[in-house]
Amino acid sequence: MLLPRRLSVMGTVCLTLLASSFASASDNLRVSGFGNVSVIKSGTENLGFKYDLSKEALFDEWSLKPGSSFGLQLNANINDQFDAVIQGVLQDRLDNNLNKTITWAFLRYRPTQNITVRAGRIATPIYMLSEYRDVGFAYLWTKPITDFYSAIPVTYIDGGDIAYSAPLGDGIFEARLFGGSSEVTIETIFEPHNVTLSPIIGGKLTYSLEQWLFSSVAATTKAKEGEPAASLTSSLSGVPNLELLWPGASRFSNDFKLSDTRISYYSLGALYETGDWNVQSELSYTDAEWPFFTDLAAGYLSVGRTLNSNTFYGFASKSKTIGSLYALSAPSALGQSVSQIADAYQLIGSNLNARFVDQETFGMGVRLDISPQISLKGQIERTWLKNDHIGGWLTSINGLSAAVPSYIDTYSVSLSFVF
Repeated sequence: MLLPRRLSVMGTVCLTLLASSFASASDNLRVSGFGNVSVIKSGTENLGFKYDLSKEALFDEWSLKPGSSFGLQLNANINDQFDAVIQGVLQDRLDNNLNKTITWAFLRYRPTQNITVRAGRIATPIYMLSEYRDVGFAYLWTKPITDFYSAIPVTYIDGGDIAYSAPLGDGIFEARLFGGSSEVTIETIFEPHNVTLSPIIGGKLTYSLEQWLFSSVAATTKAKEGEPAASLTSSLSGVPNLELLWPGASRFSNDFKLSDTRISYYSLGALYETGDWNVQSELSYTDAEWPFFTDLAAGYLSVGRTLNSNTFYGFASKSKTIGSLYALSAPSALGQSVSQIADAYQLIGSNLNARFVDQETFGMGVRLDISPQISLKGQIERTWLKNDHIGGWLTSINGLSAAVPSYIDTYSVSLSFVF
């Protein structure tokens, strides 16, 4: 089978190693999998629910598409120091191809007991669900908490990482450095856009002991290729004397350019888990230089209590734009009499305002563990849109000028399994 060109070379290496291992020593090959059958209802006629930026939004409808998936993973032990892993996940995406379907494809090397090196396509280690974001069975909720995870489209990087772990006190400390690149597809009002993030460079510290896990991450990247805001200013290209009619408009193409924009991400996380209790929290801050993705703070606290085979849980989350939006200068009075300029001014201003995020969510649900490998979960949540800000939702063109509801309810049911 010929893989897409953008799939890393290490993916091909891992496939070869896996096939070789299967042929020569099938005892060293392990096959596992997971799946989610999830139905979600959310959004309004003009505001679409975003499971994450790589999926179609839901506009006041029930759908199996955003949260349903099926994954298959192959692990091959080559010798005492080397193993290879490849994972594929079938799910609905804006840009669905074999390259996006292969989520992991790496070779792992353990030169010592304390050091691990991975090269290829790896999970992006920037949040607590990094290794199991697609595995619904691995967490309490029907889906990753929207206020925190919907704005993070990066699930893997093509590159590698190196980790050092050692005992510290009563627990285990690990330091990890990672780097590489990733291609993401982002949905906009007009059409999806592919954006390459490169290089992605970061570090992660974790400390685990008994029932606790703590993590901290710092990462930075630059956007390469893809210009999601280009359509907002395209109508101005043929306007004569544009700078006289709209002072400052000539800078828009540069100011709105996503390429070479620096994006930095920081997060803290904590997990407390016993047989009866599950308490998890994450905080993040995204520092971005692009006018249509301003600095964003997000966080959540989730608490679950298990009684027999049922786990009842609740969570509170919030996401908010930090700082002010891009200062859009107004056209001159004469400029506003030109339809192309007036329409562009309205469209750009509305899109800038629509990117401002200020919302809070409270949700609750129940998880029933049908068997050690199957769970059924139901969840309801209400999101309050503060001060008419809709940046956490995908809006339609009509939605830019529509009345903003004070809250939106989301309902979801999922059947998750592993094998």
